[in-house]
Amino acid sequence: MRLYPDFLPVIPDEPQPGDFLVRRIDDQQGEGVIALRDFAAGETLFRMNGIPMTEVTQHTLQLAPGVHLHDPWLAGKVLHSCAPNCRLEGATQLYIAVRDIAAGDLLTMDYDETEDVLYRSFECRCGAPECRGYVAGRLVPVAATSVQ
Repeated sequence: MRLYPDFLPVIPDEPQPGDFLVRRIDDQQGEGVIALRDFAAGETLFRMNGIPMTEVTQHTLQLAPGVHLHDPWLAGKVLHSCAPNCRLEGATQLYIAVRDIAAGDLLTMDYDETEDVLYRSFECRCGAPECRGYVAGRLVPVAATSVQ
């Protein structure tokens, strides 16, 4: 059984059902991805799969300017944090642990590191000491992201 639908090709480093679970977290965050085993910092978590697109949607991740991958099954469910535990390498489509991840932890990434402009900007409530307070994408001017 795969985490991705059968119409997508099987790819190297595809996420395995025994490693991750997509589950509803709460009404605010929606669904998130939970690690089902421990991962060490620097370890490859998985390679994302999906449908190539030129437009931004809620579940696309930007691989390069004007190149997005629509993945509403797994990668599009990785939640935001200003102090994330993983990152996406756009060129390889690999998610890499940036610190140790324990079984039961939510996978998080910093959306401002990959997205030029988000589909929908939002006030961040990640709780990290370095929380920026607003997430809009790396090309949105800082003044436009000021939270009043």
